[in-house]
Amino acid sequence: MAVTLKLIEEAETHVMLALKGSLDMDGAWEIERDLMGHLSEAMRHLLIDMSAVDLLGSMGIRVFVRSASALARNQKKLVLFATRPFVDRALAVTGFKSAVPVVRTLKDAKAAIGV
Repeated sequence: MAVTLKLIEEAETHVMLALKGSLDMDGAWEIERDLMGHLSEAMRHLLIDMSAVDLLGSMGIRVFVRSASALARNQKKLVLFATRPFVDRALAVTGFKSAVPVVRTLKDAKAAIGV
C-alpha cells in the first residue's frame, strides 16, 4: 500500500497533516520530500495524525527524527497523535517517545504545543 500525506489544517501556530499507509522504506522515501516541504514553508509546530498508518519501519522513524530535529532548531515541535498500538510500541521500543511527544488525541497534541 502506498503512503499518502494530506494537509488537514494550517494555523498560525501549527500545521496538521494526516498520514495513511505504510511507512516502510518505500513509504518513507515517498513522503520525506513532501514532509520537509511543509517544514520549510513556514516554521510552525507540526502535528501528524497517525491513525491510518498501518506499518512503521525504521526508515519511517528516521523521517520523523529528521523532521523533529529540523523543527527543534527553530524551537518548534513535532507531535504525533492517534497512533495504533503496534505503531506506538515501535516508537516506544526505539526510544523515540522520550524525545518527541506521542499523544492519544488531537486535543492532547494541541496542548503539547500550548494551543
